[in-house]
Amino acid sequence: MSLGIDIYESADSKRLPYEKLAEELCKYDVISFDLFDTLILRPFTSPRVLFSIIENRLGIYKFSKIRVDSEDEVRVQNQKLYNQDNTTLEEIYNLISKKTNLDARKTAQLEYDLELNYCYANPYFMSLVSLCKQSNKSMIICTDMYLSREQIKHLVSNVGYPDFDNIFVSSELKMSKKRGDLFKHIKDQYVNKRIIHIGDNEISDVKKAKEEGLAIYHYTNVNNIGGKTRVNYMSYITSRIYSAIVNNHLYSTNKNYDEEYKLGFIYGGIYVLGFIQWINKFAIDNDVDKILFLARDGDIYSKLYNLLPEHKNWEYFYWSRLAGAKFTAMENFYEFCQRMIWHKARGLYNIKIEHLLSFLGLESLISNLKSYNLNQEDLLTKETAPLVEQFFYDNKTTILELFKSDIDATIRKIEETVGNEKKIAIVDVGWAGTGPLIIKNIINKYLKLDCKVYSLLAGYRQPIENMAALYTMDDSIHSYLFSQTLNRDLMNLHKYKNKNKKCYHSW
Repeated sequence: MSLGIDIYESADSKRLPYEKLAEELCKYDVISFDLFDTLILRPFTSPRVLFSIIENRLGIYKFSKIRVDSEDEVRVQNQKLYNQDNTTLEEIYNLISKKTNLDARKTAQLEYDLELNYCYANPYFMSLVSLCKQSNKSMIICTDMYLSREQIKHLVSNVGYPDFDNIFVSSELKMSKKRGDLFKHIKDQYVNKRIIHIGDNEISDVKKAKEEGLAIYHYTNVNNIGGKTRVNYMSYITSRIYSAIVNNHLYSTNKNYDEEYKLGFIYGGIYVLGFIQWINKFAIDNDVDKILFLARDGDIYSKLYNLLPEHKNWEYFYWSRLAGAKFTAMENFYEFCQRMIWHKARGLYNIKIEHLLSFLGLESLISNLKSYNLNQEDLLTKETAPLVEQFFYDNKTTILELFKSDIDATIRKIEETVGNEKKIAIVDVGWAGTGPLIIKNIINKYLKLDCKVYSLLAGYRQPIENMAALYTMDDSIHSYLFSQTLNRDLMNLHKYKNKNKKCYHSW
């Protein structure tokens, strides 16, 4: 029979709170636990990943396949000779030794040592076992595994579990859960005791345990809940390690995470880590003297960059689009109008004209709007934008005078920040790279400083007909995710025409 409980806290994991499950388990005399994917988790979705790691360590071509095939062959042989297909790690590596000339004992020890290194306790069961331990219940491990009893005992202790009352392992008893005789053996050891078994395998841990009269609690494998995460875009080993890390964290317990958290955990972390490592490698390879992380997007990047064990000199640089816009007005008033008027007029949200002027520090000009048949309460739209643009051109001299003190302050700040540095890298998200390019212009064109300026962007979506896109070709702009010269298909997803399209994510 199974536990007749269907009250869960998480829509994803469908786990009982461990306190509630412990309460139910303690109604039984003996609590039996499956080992792997239940008590213990691995940071990969398949044990074959471990064999691939060994292959890399040993430098033996196709070792992973040899390891899998050898285990299968030993099981078939044992079935023929002894009418049971259980095997030991020693038997497997004795056969591998014949195929590869590897030292069987040393290589088997290597695999076991790696298991010790990579395996860790399932936090859900760590808490649950601790509660059951307080109730003085008999707790045992029941597993189909090629490791020995002593190896499993050491492994369980190594990840932090308290001692279990007994360990029943197929490799030594020559019985198995999948045949059911291992459960029969356990029943013989605990006569007239009420036993419940917990495990993830629907056949071995659920069906066979039921057939032998044990109560069961099916702990769903985390990888069956979460599935694969971006496997097709990663290497074999990386994808399976990444999927396991995600699934083990999100779905091993009864904790319910919101969609924002999951999005950040699945995609945000690996993106940011990759980005800052790419920044650091670029800075090292190009002998960059200082890295400037532009406010405000650069805040989180700078904090995580500082956590790298080795990194270059860096500074969180206070910069705003407004500062850039005011300098642009002095250099290229047309571009200033395009960014401040037309870009906002075509945006998803329309603002009042007075708010635009206040944002730019041009409140003193609000009273002049009436001469252009404009009201300060009017919205900046595609219809009113031509009049606003004409208003700006007619008041250009006054606007630049009002901007002058801020422009001068911006230039002084950049000059002080650069100092005597010969190479700097400016980090920004993108997508147009306007901020870094304006700073580069101030450094090289206006201040005429002898300083090489690199722009390091997460993504760069400038169209090829835009002159700014040519900066990707003269070593000024480098993009991590996409540009005209890198991952153009990904860049196309960020085109302006797609701004109203939603992006859907599935877990």
